[in-house]
Amino acid sequence: MRFKTIFYAFLLIGFAAILIPGTAFCELQSLNDNELSGVYAEGFADFSITHNAATGYDETLAWFNIHTYEYTEVESLKLGYHDEYDYKDPTPGFGWDEDWENVVIGSDYEDPSKDFYAEGFYFKAEFENINNPATRELKGITFGADYARGEISADFINFSGTIDDSNNNTPEYNGHALNLGTATITADPSNLGPGVAGGFEISLSIDDYDKGYWVTFDNATVTP
Repeated sequence: MRFKTIFYAFLLIGFAAILIPGTAFCELQSLNDNELSGVYAEGFADFSITHNAATGYDETLAWFNIHTYEYTEVESLKLGYHDEYDYKDPTPGFGWDEDWENVVIGSDYEDPSKDFYAEGFYFKAEFENINNPATRELKGITFGADYARGEISADFINFSGTIDDSNNNTPEYNGHALNLGTATITADPSNLGPGVAGGFEISLSIDDYDKGYWVTFDNATVTP
């Protein structure tokens, strides 16, 4: 299964979740022991619901034991055109959260060993009042992978997110609509192999001061 297919599938799921009214979400029900005994391939996926005390929201998480190799060229990638993000600016202007041109995911079309590799994909949605169908409200969605290795090259006209070069929670890049110029983001530059450290994710916040799209690399470097 190619990364591109999974990526677009989860984006479609996310946008569908945004467009469906709160009353259309089905009530969550627990399975009894007999029902659980009929579940197969539990090693492939894991589903959970937890409460985030910091945000006050309930998080639904779907995790998939999938790994992918990808080489893709995208002429233009744009996400989140609005004027509601920059809480430091009382009169922000319209612009893109993510505006990437001439995007190349992977580094060599003819060499599969240089594909962009990712594993441990997950999809997360945050809800307010998740147990009340009448007032349940979607607050954010996130698509990501536990581990990523490889290169993403582009003209990063706008980059909103964080890039940490050592997975130590002190990102070297952290901001909205950063102009990285023509650059290459190399995930896991140490190239220690799958599962060592450093994932990535794309999140969409629907409310509060951080409304918009945000891209996170836990262990990556940026080079011109």
